[in-house]
This record gives sequence, C-alpha cells and structure tokens, in this order.
Amino acid sequence: MRALVLHGPGDLRLEEVADPVPGAGEVVLDVEIALTCATDAKMLRSGRHPALPPLPAPFGHEATGTVAAIGQGVEGLSLGDPVVVANSAPCGACFACERGRPSLCEDPVYLTGAFAERLLVPARIVARNLLPRPPGLAPELAAMVEPLACAVRGVERSEAGAGDVAVVLGGGVQGQLLTALLARRGLRVLLCDPHEDRRERGLRFGAEAALPAPRDAAGIADVRRATPAGRGADAVLEAVGRPEAWEAAVALARPGGEVLLYGGCAPGTTVTLPTAPLHYGELRIQGSYHHTPAAVREALRLLSAGAAPFGELVGEPVGLADVPGILAGPGPKRPVVPSLAAATSGASRAA
Repeated sequence: MRALVLHGPGDLRLEEVADPVPGAGEVVLDVEIALTCATDAKMLRSGRHPALPPLPAPFGHEATGTVAAIGQGVEGLSLGDPVVVANSAPCGACFACERGRPSLCEDPVYLTGAFAERLLVPARIVARNLLPRPPGLAPELAAMVEPLACAVRGVERSEAGAGDVAVVLGGGVQGQLLTALLARRGLRVLLCDPHEDRRERGLRFGAEAALPAPRDAAGIADVRRATPAGRGADAVLEAVGRPEAWEAAVALARPGGEVLLYGGCAPGTTVTLPTAPLHYGELRIQGSYHHTPAAVREALRLLSAGAAPFGELVGEPVGLADVPGILAGPGPKRPVVPSLAAATSGASRAA
C-alpha cells in the first residue's frame, strides 16, 4: 500500500510499504479521510513528538474509515463498518489514570499512520477509542473528533459559567473550537486573532466580538477595555502556543479570574510572569493537554449534532502526495483522500 513515512525533520516521503496485518485485538481500516493538523506540521518540522515511534515512522493521526480486517478476539465489529478512531488510549491502571486523569496517562498508546491507504489500529485503542461513525456524519467531519475532543477537555477544565466573559487568544482551528464550546456553555466570548477572516469566522462560531490579537501593552489594554468595566476577563484561554501569548493571557485576566494555557509551546521555551496578579490577584492558572475517552465521545456527539459550523475549518480534499507541501505552509485542515490523485505536481518530500 501507499503511505507517508517520516524519516527526519522536513523529510516526509510517500512510499510503498507492506499491508498491515492485525494481531490479537487489533483492527485494520481502509482510510476514507485523514485530516491534516498543526501538530502534524510541528512533527514534520522537528522530526519528533511523544506520539511518534522511532524514525522512520508512519505519519498522521486524525482518521475515519471502514473496517478492512479484524484481529483475533475483537468483538462487535464487522467488515465494512464505518468507524471513527481517536489517536490514543490511556492504560487505565497508572497513577494518573487511577486518579481520574487519563489525559496524563503514564503509559498511553498512540496511533500513527493515518496518511495511508490502510491504518493499523492498536488493540488498546480498538478497545477504548474506536467508535461507530454516526449515520449521516460526513467523513471529513468525523475525522475531526480528536481535535474537538481536546477542546472539550480544555473547556471541562474551566470553572467559568454562563454570563461570564472569556477571552480566547488565537483563532485557528483550536481557538474556533474553544469559542464554540464556551458559547454553548453560555459565556460571552471575545476572540482575538490577527487575521480578519479568522475573526469573522469566530463570530459564526459563537463569539460575541472579535478583536485584533494583543501583541503589546497597548493591544492588551484595548482588549481589557472590551471587558466589563475594563477589569479583564473571567477566563482567558490561550490557543496560540507561544510564550508571549501565555504572558498576554495572564495580563488579560481579572483579579480572581482563571487562565487556561491550552496551546503547547516549543520544547525548551520559558515564560516570565509578574508576581502581583498571581499573588494579590489570586489568579488560577492551569494547563490542558490532550483528551480523555469521555471527551472523545462528547466530541463525536457534538459533531453529529452539528453544534457549530465545523465544516468551515476544512478545506478542499487532497491526495497523499500533496500532504508534505500542505504541511509546509499555513492554511485550513485538509481532508486527505488516499484514493485521490495528487492535486499538485510537486515532489512527495517536504521542502
């Protein structure tokens, strides 16, 4: 079969590899749609990530498809069943899992290899995070279950409620998903992003207002003035993943408010925070990482219910050979259709 394989930083190759054969508890899918993701772009640039096996490694982690082969001991599935697969599963037995924190599992199993004609799903993911695709749900939306599950987990971490004001920093895919979920909870959401099209989209995803990204003290002051009495937001959710955005998030929270550090920064980076608002303002600052099996199921329910205009986050479909070039630049999530011929004439290796 054809599959994209990561050999090193910037080195993603379309190759002929052996068809996967399921072992006990495993399942092989015929991939219908695999979505590109900003995390894929980060992995491609750096050549490393906790979810990646040793290089050369199969690539891609957001997928939906139909069951093509079933390993020994798997029950409840038949050949041809349309399913959605999450990109990991916790062990259920480690220190974190036993304390109800599966997103912090010490021994997670990850899924890679979605950018291929067929995908081997590990046994633990089959058991815990392989779900039937709801009838009528478009494959390109079903494949979005993993990023939406991460947003579901992030909003679960927030204590803000109906009527509170939330500032979302970043209008990319995750910022839009957070905006939609916060709006559904009844919060008044202010979305901040430097791009006008993203700000306009944020309004369609439920934001009450959309403002330019605050990139200096004057910008921070502008956003604070948009909050009640200019005191700052009840909750600030950072969905950019840069140290300066983390620092801006703290500056935008009101005394007694909360800050959710949702965007992951590059390895080795640090932030500098003023002590006064943390101590005298009693800010609550926390992170949010990954998702949980419960969040995956809630995400699939929201996608099936059409809880937001999720289709706006997905661009035109592309073939496997297009993926390296797509990941090298900005743009929306792209549905990768393994059966589709390349839309461009470029090489199958990232520049």
